[in-house]
Amino acid sequence: MLLDTTPINTLPFDIFQLIITGCREQEGESFALASSHVCRVWRRHVLDMPLLWNRLEFATDAPKWDMLEAKLKRSGQAPLDIVLEEKVFLKSGMPHLRRIMQMIVPHIERWRLLRMEDVPHKIRRVLLDQLRGKAAPLLHRVEVVQERKYDRKWGSRTKSTSRHWDARKVFDGAPNLRHLEWTTPEAEQCLLPPFRNLLTLKMGPGTLDIKAEQFIKLVFRILSAAPALQELSLSHGPDSDYDEPEDEDVEHLVQPPTTHSSLQLLHLSGLTNVRSVILRSLILPKLRTLGGGFLDATIDILCCKSLAKFNCTPNLHGVVIEGNAGGAQNRDPAPHSRMPSLPTAITSFQSLVILAFRFVDFGGDKWLPNLGNCCPHLKSLMLIRCTGYTVKAIQTIVEARMESEEVESLESLRINTGWGERAGAASDDEAAWFKRVLKFNSEDVSWNEFDEDD
Repeated sequence: MLLDTTPINTLPFDIFQLIITGCREQEGESFALASSHVCRVWRRHVLDMPLLWNRLEFATDAPKWDMLEAKLKRSGQAPLDIVLEEKVFLKSGMPHLRRIMQMIVPHIERWRLLRMEDVPHKIRRVLLDQLRGKAAPLLHRVEVVQERKYDRKWGSRTKSTSRHWDARKVFDGAPNLRHLEWTTPEAEQCLLPPFRNLLTLKMGPGTLDIKAEQFIKLVFRILSAAPALQELSLSHGPDSDYDEPEDEDVEHLVQPPTTHSSLQLLHLSGLTNVRSVILRSLILPKLRTLGGGFLDATIDILCCKSLAKFNCTPNLHGVVIEGNAGGAQNRDPAPHSRMPSLPTAITSFQSLVILAFRFVDFGGDKWLPNLGNCCPHLKSLMLIRCTGYTVKAIQTIVEARMESEEVESLESLRINTGWGERAGAASDDEAAWFKRVLKFNSEDVSWNEFDEDD
């Protein structure tokens, strides 16, 4: 055949393998099957590439068992990536589970990825129990994901694994586990094993409905047990869209700062005061971000002062600083007494790219940081429901950064005064000036893709 002598078929097998592997990464699973039907040469080469066949997806209510068996055989001794979705168990749960287990359990030593999406709780438990007492040296990533909080029947909560089920020994045989995502309500905090080699840990949302003191201790236990951890994401509070987390006094839980040298992302969903106490007790030289949601990256003024004093987060790229969360009606006078520390503290955040203030009273511009000559990389500034500042002062900051050669100019500015509030709002002329020099109150500008529904 002419195809046997075409230029691509004369390439060394190693080069051909790189090309096909790259195409498969871009085109997806179907590319391996399609490329095996081009010609005899391609088929021979493709069938000799185990990494093209090492992903087993059980994602339909009528799995193509013959094809899955063929892929398992063609994968040889390559690491296996196994993905199971809810749909495969809807019409024939236990028969499909038995068939799947017959295929994958004999190859536990080859498992590299195990991902379960909305898998029924009993089946999830049975599958995870297969790891007990078995060696899984290649297991690199485990993702137990539950996207839905409710069953199809309206109002019926999805069930979670029995609280008596002890998950601690499930991963004893997986010393090389690097990434664990566990977003089901069964993620009992006391069952977390000490993952010394873990790089990423995500639990949430709604997985840790525990007291604030327990949550704070859990964070420090995880960081102490996982010195290589780079990303930690935990959700603290009730597993409900309607219940508010209980506000607790946690000031007495602040500890002398301890250092974690690897953490780059710390996403603690929950109350600002709990998050602030944790951050005040840590020195995180590589921390870049506090999470992906506006409220989840909020700290109080006292925390801001502490971070600046100990230079705890020199690489932090974005922060939301909160004053009185209840606005002018808040009966707690403490934030006002801490305001004098705010301008000086802000100047220590040399890596900030995005800065937001929320419910902060700047006392007639007295406590408004001089952002015209600090935070050299700052590109976005937000004032959300803040008071005690003048638009003229903000305009002065924008102009100063435009004229300075030492700091970057602002690219976006958002001023949200709240419904019906005029104090702090820009006039038509001021708004027109801002819009000429940057993105002002633009809908396509957000704080690190933050949800700003205040």
